[in-house]
Amino acid sequence: MNSPEETAVPAAGLRRGAQIEVEVEDLAFGGRALSRVEGLVVFIEGALPGDRVLATIYRRKRQYAEARAERILRPATTRVDARCSHVAVCGGCRTQDLDYAEQLRHKERQVEECLAHLGGVRTTARPIIAAPSTFHYRNKMEYSFGRDPDGTLTLGLHRRGFFDRTFDLERCHIATPISSEIVVAAREWARRETLTPYDTRRNSGLLRYLVVREGIRTGQVMVNLVATERHPSFAALAEELHRRFPAIASIVLNLTRRKAQIALGEEEHVLFGKATIEERLGGLTFEISSNSFFQTNTEQGERLLETALEGLALTGTERVLDVYSGTGTFTLPIAGRAREVVGIESSEAAVRDAERNAARNGISNARFYNEDAMESLRDRFGLGTRGSGAPFDRPEIDAVLVDPPRAGLHAGVVSRLIHLGARRLVYVSCNPSTLGRDLALLCESRYRLTWVRPVDMFPHTPHIECVAALERYDPT
Repeated sequence: MNSPEETAVPAAGLRRGAQIEVEVEDLAFGGRALSRVEGLVVFIEGALPGDRVLATIYRRKRQYAEARAERILRPATTRVDARCSHVAVCGGCRTQDLDYAEQLRHKERQVEECLAHLGGVRTTARPIIAAPSTFHYRNKMEYSFGRDPDGTLTLGLHRRGFFDRTFDLERCHIATPISSEIVVAAREWARRETLTPYDTRRNSGLLRYLVVREGIRTGQVMVNLVATERHPSFAALAEELHRRFPAIASIVLNLTRRKAQIALGEEEHVLFGKATIEERLGGLTFEISSNSFFQTNTEQGERLLETALEGLALTGTERVLDVYSGTGTFTLPIAGRAREVVGIESSEAAVRDAERNAARNGISNARFYNEDAMESLRDRFGLGTRGSGAPFDRPEIDAVLVDPPRAGLHAGVVSRLIHLGARRLVYVSCNPSTLGRDLALLCESRYRLTWVRPVDMFPHTPHIECVAALERYDPT
């Protein structure tokens, strides 16, 4: 066999199958290790910054190549032993074997680079808020049913790089302990009942997902089984899970025939207990239903909330607009510091949850509208062509909070927010790349960025949450 020096090739020879010996330089946004060979960027799976590896090219594009580490010739000094036995195959905790302080340093830098490269906004981020718990921090996990190569039913997480391949989970170290135990019990039941897992390619089969939620502060657990149709054995599963796990307060069945790979149903049935569980966040108690959004890291969710409230800098006299308000996890705490807060949310179920949570916590100065963000800003707030909605007193909106999905803000929403012209705007983002794009538009004419701060909601993963605080300025 040739030595690494003999198999290493220059950039011009980086074809599929070629081997290279490289020093890993960096960690790119998204969690992939990065190196350069004669100016060509090479993304390397199974490597970390500081490693020296022997890698094999498996894909070559004009501007970059992708490789897989075959052997670590010299490990980085920041490498640590991974706690999880699935780290080599799981698509989740890609950096569990990287020292946590290094994870934070890279995430902080990636936020700054995304804002600079995608938005032209050059700033130094405030220090990232580290997670006090780096394991067992997720209060919600979605597990997928599938088959292994010999046809046996599996229940676990997706293999890295594959949307249709799952592996049997033994224990997930970012989920709560009871979550992994419920997975094992449900898998045993499904195999015993010889039930069929859903086939994503054929759009056939019975079992799709098992979703486990836990109220970290209340101890209440919800199990949500997502399937294509009802089956007599589901009642037996509910009875068995309740018997084995007394903390379970809710077991629901969600039915869906959609091809979309999301653990949501069009029809819900309660198999045991009630339809919701409770969790406490920011001094308030929230009821959470199976399909509602709630911060999946309760501890860091509170720090994210505190950071957003810092950016809003409320005195108690303001009227605040919360766009993409969800179940009210930001809206309701804001209500305690403002004269009035209005939430806009397109999900009818989320609005019902938000209104129920407002009533439960005795909050009367929060209103919610089940409307699309752009249409609501246009029609209800009089920003753009007027529609049939009742006009809102637009000049009295003093501050705005936006917490959009990963795709960020629609350009029409950005333009209407600029037109609205609230004195302060806080942007909570789960995607620094779309945040950079949107900040470029917001800061083009009427706003300036005062600060941005990352919050590490998901240790050992490439995901980055951050809060950006903006102030309106009026050029003379």
